[in-house]
Amino acid sequence: MELFTRLQESGFAAWVASSPSLLAYPTILTLHTVGMAIVVGTCVVMDLRLLGVGADVPLIALRGAPRLVWTGFLINAATGLALFTTDAEHKATQTVFYIKLALIFLALLIYGRIRRLVFRNPAALTAPITSEARALAVASLILWTGATVAGRLMAYLL
Repeated sequence: MELFTRLQESGFAAWVASSPSLLAYPTILTLHTVGMAIVVGTCVVMDLRLLGVGADVPLIALRGAPRLVWTGFLINAATGLALFTTDAEHKATQTVFYIKLALIFLALLIYGRIRRLVFRNPAALTAPITSEARALAVASLILWTGATVAGRLMAYLL
């Protein structure tokens, strides 16, 4: 707990939480939201395509998605850490915080499996979507929804 106290009492955390500058909390929170939209939005597009939505769009058109996913993830990791420092003592004790992290971890594992199964296999890009890929897409949608809800609940749960 001492580490979380030191994080929360750091000059950086004080600047993020209390600075009147638009570059502090408002920008960091906005970038966190944008990063989440990039990650989750890209994964949702891929998942829905695997489930048959937009079937006229070739899967190969989504091969560049990893750059978006990982760019959004890096934005979220950096801004999430900055936001965490402002209330580290409290967030570190929230079960919902750890649920959110676990859901993100699982969603990224599934994303990696989908990439290996579908997007790194040239034959799979033109073959019918497998039942495994469809099941992974459903699981991905559930996990990203859960992570988003858990993130929002952090502001309201003790």
